[in-house]
Amino acid sequence: MACGLSSNEPLLVVHWPSTTMNNNANANGGAGNQNEGANHDHQIPQHLLQHTPRPRDMMFTMTGRQLEMIYVTWAAVRMRVHQYLYQPALQLPPYQLPLDWPDETRAMIVLWIARERRMFEMEMRELEYLLGLRDRMDEEV
Repeated sequence: MACGLSSNEPLLVVHWPSTTMNNNANANGGAGNQNEGANHDHQIPQHLLQHTPRPRDMMFTMTGRQLEMIYVTWAAVRMRVHQYLYQPALQLPPYQLPLDWPDETRAMIVLWIARERRMFEMEMRELEYLLGLRDRMDEEV
């Protein structure tokens, strides 16, 4: 590898604070079912409402080798999209066989892609602000 890292040395550590994964019981002060006393015949049994607490923050790491494979694949994707848009007369090369990722690595890659997509959306929104195409009051939460 060009950067001199071993294939198992973590290169990217992402801390992803979760603002949307709040537990409903925590959101309403831990009060549980707010419908108590309303209609006992149609209530969902309490044991079906109990969930494993969801993490508020999530961290994952990817090795240099994993990142290298993602960026190489991403470059191939960009070339395909560029060819599709700007050279439609050329036949697209066939897709390569997908890599066989272990489940844990696959989950980390899904999270990484979601993070990259969110970052791209934030960059485009900031570009619109800087170009005067969007008002700061239009900012989404």
